[in-house]
Amino acid sequence: MEDIVVGSRNNAPVYLRDVARVVDGPEERSQESYSNGVQGATITIQKQTDANAVNVIRGIKKQLKEIEKTLPSDVKVTIIVDGSTSIINSIGSLENTIFITFLLVMLVVFVFLGRWRATFIIVLAIPISLLASLIYLFATGNTLNIISMSALSIAIGMVVDDAIVVLENITTHIEKGEKPKEAAVHATQEVSLSVIASTLTMLAVFLPLTMIKGTAGVMFKQLGWIVSIIMIVSTCGALTLVPMMCSKMLVMNPHEGKLHKALFRPINKALDAISNGYARLINWAVNHRKLVFFGMMALFIISMVVFLPGLKTEMMPKSDSERISISIELPVGTGQDVTGAFAKELADDFMAMPEVKICNYSYGQADSDNAFASMRNNGTHIISFNLRIGTKTERRKAGMRTSTEIAEEIRSKLNAIPLIKKANVNEGGGGMGGMSTVQVEIYGYDFGTTDRVANEIAQKLRDRGIKQVIVGRDDYTPEYQIDFDREKLALNGMNSSTAASYVKNRISGSVTSYYREDGDEYDIRVRYAPEFRTSIEDIENIKIYNGYGQAVRVGDLGKVVEALTPPNIQRKDRERMVSVTAVVGKGMVLSDVVKMANEVIGETEIPSEIVTKIAGDYETQQEMFGDLITLLILIIILVYIVMAAQFENLMKPFVIMFSVPFTFTGVLLGLWVNNAALGVMSLVGILILMGIVVKNGIVLIDYTTLLEERGVDVKEATVQAARSRLRPILMTTLTTVLGMIPMAIGRGEGAEMWNGLGITVAWGLTISTLITLLLIPALYCSLETRAVRRKQRKAEKALTATENIR
Repeated sequence: MEDIVVGSRNNAPVYLRDVARVVDGPEERSQESYSNGVQGATITIQKQTDANAVNVIRGIKKQLKEIEKTLPSDVKVTIIVDGSTSIINSIGSLENTIFITFLLVMLVVFVFLGRWRATFIIVLAIPISLLASLIYLFATGNTLNIISMSALSIAIGMVVDDAIVVLENITTHIEKGEKPKEAAVHATQEVSLSVIASTLTMLAVFLPLTMIKGTAGVMFKQLGWIVSIIMIVSTCGALTLVPMMCSKMLVMNPHEGKLHKALFRPINKALDAISNGYARLINWAVNHRKLVFFGMMALFIISMVVFLPGLKTEMMPKSDSERISISIELPVGTGQDVTGAFAKELADDFMAMPEVKICNYSYGQADSDNAFASMRNNGTHIISFNLRIGTKTERRKAGMRTSTEIAEEIRSKLNAIPLIKKANVNEGGGGMGGMSTVQVEIYGYDFGTTDRVANEIAQKLRDRGIKQVIVGRDDYTPEYQIDFDREKLALNGMNSSTAASYVKNRISGSVTSYYREDGDEYDIRVRYAPEFRTSIEDIENIKIYNGYGQAVRVGDLGKVVEALTPPNIQRKDRERMVSVTAVVGKGMVLSDVVKMANEVIGETEIPSEIVTKIAGDYETQQEMFGDLITLLILIIILVYIVMAAQFENLMKPFVIMFSVPFTFTGVLLGLWVNNAALGVMSLVGILILMGIVVKNGIVLIDYTTLLEERGVDVKEATVQAARSRLRPILMTTLTTVLGMIPMAIGRGEGAEMWNGLGITVAWGLTISTLITLLLIPALYCSLETRAVRRKQRKAEKALTATENIR
């Protein structure tokens, strides 16, 4: 190539080597990347929108193993970010939760019933119902993910409720002397209304979840469908399969061995004692109805007054991630060599942390061909880190810190370095389960005023202990600008676009041809040597050729100046804005930082033309909370309508709905005991409770009504029904509560996501059930007694009127 003739002078040829250096080497590097101190290159692979992340990553790993075999011995491939690890670990943790829940449910049923055959009949409902949900996933093309697995875990405790009610009643009839087939028919008929009504109330909760829009709809639509399908299948099984199997498998007087007697006679005696004691308590309650009612109402009001003011809120709980990403900005204009040396010092410091397994960092200005890097904020003064710190389980076994604690230490270190202009430490790389942020948006046209307000708010937030506060507006960026004189351009037969392309090609270079060697093709990039393109004088001396082949210096066509470009301009709702973002750190929740932000805004002197607004995750949280609270109100109305239609009565569902307020008492108590915040998952737990808590009331009231129809007095019917239905109520409540405990106390990968849901349902159902067992019978007896008296008075008036006519 050096022997290529590019021209002639004084009748002598001018070779390429005479006017240029020909270098056969790597492309001039604009961005550099290192992993654990070793220089390399970073490849980012992005999956398609509809592709399964786990399958894609598995395929990539398989291909990497094949590629590694063909690489030179000194080239190593390291996976820095693996998006499938957290998904697989979270699903594995949920699988363990489901298995533990299954065992707990089976144990509760066996302890209460004391018969392995009856236990087998009940437990059989679980795999049949779960199989129906898997068929739904297969038919709709959905994947088995965290939401669907959570739905299965939620449903396991509830799926046996209907079967328990039916089987317990069949067992009671058999113990009274009925044959198994007759008992199966009569007992199922007795409870069929309450079973159907309780299932319809559950559908009134979960089906609306399939219809909501926005972020909440994306998250919980699949949960709504899966649980609805499971509940429908379980109810059908409870009314058909369970009676059939009871008629075939249960016997009137089963043989009891010594071991069985030793184990279950004390249990049965204890349950009978509890039932008798409960009957006496209900007998007292129906004779002191006003005391019970007003006492419970006072308890509800006190719980609201005590717990509600101190309630903290969040959007999504923060998960303990295996990845921490860091973006660091040095002063604008910092040279790439200075940035590289500083990045190496930081990397060595990070690698000294015992949790850090892989430390990858890159810095420098992205090349125009690097599309992915060009989409991100980059420059010679910007460093991007990716730290892989191992999974939560690995770190817990080794006695190491959580990702939040590690991130807090990194923030403290970076805040102490004066050279760093801006630093952003992100746990998990963003997304659901990542760190939460509160953003103060400052709207105004004047740069100086909004900058002053933003910096003042940011400093006050830092003074309150928030370690990472970022002002959204960047510093002014220095650059060389060429102001062309249009008249001079026109005189030389040029225009601004032609002149600009000449300057670009000489500084950045242009690919003019390709060099082929041994089947490989290489770019031939032509540009000025580095020593001719680094100063204002160099740029002024760049020659531009017009259409006549005449060369003109850039300095003769315009002026080259060093200037500062305006900062980036953020806009929202067509208004100019600057944002101040505060990260929710260790020991804080979203509502704590929102409270701080409001206090800071109140303390700051803000001109009248400036408008402030709190946004970020808080804005998303308020939107989701609004959708879910609207749905909560709709569900309460739907549950009442369903019960009214089933009972063909307005008073009975009105009594049952008194279970609902005490759900909130239990939820607030549970959140306070566990020092947890009310988040989106907790709200979903409250929605689920709306369908569960009324089931106990339905069972009680339905059997009380049945006894009244048989001629039993209201008070006596209330006491008998309470005593008779206590065991199935305790069984169904315990199966649901114990089914939620593994979710509530789980510490596996991703367990933070569903801890709030488990806590909410377990505590809400427990407290509501305890109060329902006392309040609902007393309230029903009071209202039913009044209704009976009104009927008697009407009958007496009608009789008196008839006698007067005679």
